[in-house]
Amino acid sequence: MIRSVYGDIKKEDLGVTMCHEHFIVDLSIVRKDDESKIETIEEVVPEIKKMMDLGAQSAIEVTTNDMYRDVKKLKEISEITKLNIVAATGFYLSEYHPDWLTNATAEEIADVMVKDLTEGIDGTDIKAGVIGEIASSKDSFVGQEKKVLIASAIAHTKTGAAVTTHTGKFTAIETIETLINNGVTPDKIVIGHQDLIDDTDYHLNILKYGVNIGFDTCGKVSYQLDETRAKNIIKIIEAGYGDHVMLSNDISRRTYFTTYGKFGYTAVLGRVVPMLKEYGCSQENIKKLLVDNPARIFNNDRW
Repeated sequence: MIRSVYGDIKKEDLGVTMCHEHFIVDLSIVRKDDESKIETIEEVVPEIKKMMDLGAQSAIEVTTNDMYRDVKKLKEISEITKLNIVAATGFYLSEYHPDWLTNATAEEIADVMVKDLTEGIDGTDIKAGVIGEIASSKDSFVGQEKKVLIASAIAHTKTGAAVTTHTGKFTAIETIETLINNGVTPDKIVIGHQDLIDDTDYHLNILKYGVNIGFDTCGKVSYQLDETRAKNIIKIIEAGYGDHVMLSNDISRRTYFTTYGKFGYTAVLGRVVPMLKEYGCSQENIKKLLVDNPARIFNNDRW
């Protein structure tokens, strides 16, 4: 089953899925700009509907406990749009961490995640369906980040929930090995933001561990061209790893919205998928990226 904000649904009902999104999020406390605050249902619903008009049916919403997650608003968004939304539990980069993490043990942090996954979030009966996005800083683990990663592994072993990450090139292997060594099933690991790295040999080295990777910042062309993303996906598919890649947009600033002239939540379905088709990607492989892989990875037989 897939655990959504509206309850558990069959994996067959997930459909076309964005694997790494933010609908209600506030990163302004660190970034020091109001652009990084998406806080109203009214501003985000029209953007989500544009994504749904292109065929999206579900989204994994990876706003963590320390990114001002609001599951009541997520449930209302789901009710208005009919989009299946999977909420998250976890902690982000070190500078966002609450003070109590400093002295908490990995087991105590895991207990918070397990409660979110099995009982409900913030006093509601709305449960998380994924652990993440569990973050590491650009070049190494900073502050409590490694401890949080271990806590996410503990929470996985207790619940079976998938773990999805915010990971750069220099922490990817350490992230993977830490999770696996602490009991996480490789196919329940999603190493996020790997489309920012234009290095197929590196991607294949990661994928040999049996984990999954997110090409999940589609449309952010100032970081990476979408054409490069699409070409690298083709290379990965040709190497035999098409069943271990997922796609998303990762909108954490309102200035990425279409109302600001950007691609918003439409980049995957409106840009990257057409490019994949143009470059010769089969409909079968596109279905894997959008439907089959998310259904398999985020499904949990223990719910």
